[in-house]
Amino acid sequence: MKCNCDCHKKTAESDLKKCQDNNKRKTKEINVLKKKLMVATIGIAVGGTLVGKETIDKIVEYFQAYDRVKQSIDNSVSMTDQQLKHNTDDSIGYWGVSVLPSPGALTVFALPLFTPTPRRK
Repeated sequence: MKCNCDCHKKTAESDLKKCQDNNKRKTKEINVLKKKLMVATIGIAVGGTLVGKETIDKIVEYFQAYDRVKQSIDNSVSMTDQQLKHNTDDSIGYWGVSVLPSPGALTVFALPLFTPTPRRK
C-alpha cells in the first residue's frame, strides 16, 4: 500500500537529502581525521629519526642498569636470608653475611651529601 501523493514524496526526498548531507559531512570529517593521522605518523617517524638510535639505546641501557641494581639488591637480601638459615659456623659466626641498611637509613646517610653546611675559615 504505497501512497503516490506529493506530500509523501516531498518528505521522502527531504529525508534522503538530509541523509546525503549527513553522509557528506561525515565523509569530510573522516578525511580530516585521516590527514591528521598521517601528519602525526610522519611527525613521529621524523622525531624518532632525529632522536636517533643512540638516545634510545641510552634510555634502554639506563633501565637495564636500574634492573641490574634492583636484582643485585634482591639477590643479596635473599642470599643473606639463606645464609642465616643454613650456613652457620660456630668458630667464625655467620659466613658471608652482608648487612644492608633499611631504605630509611640510607636517606639519613645521604642527607649530608645534599645539604651543604657552611665551613669556617
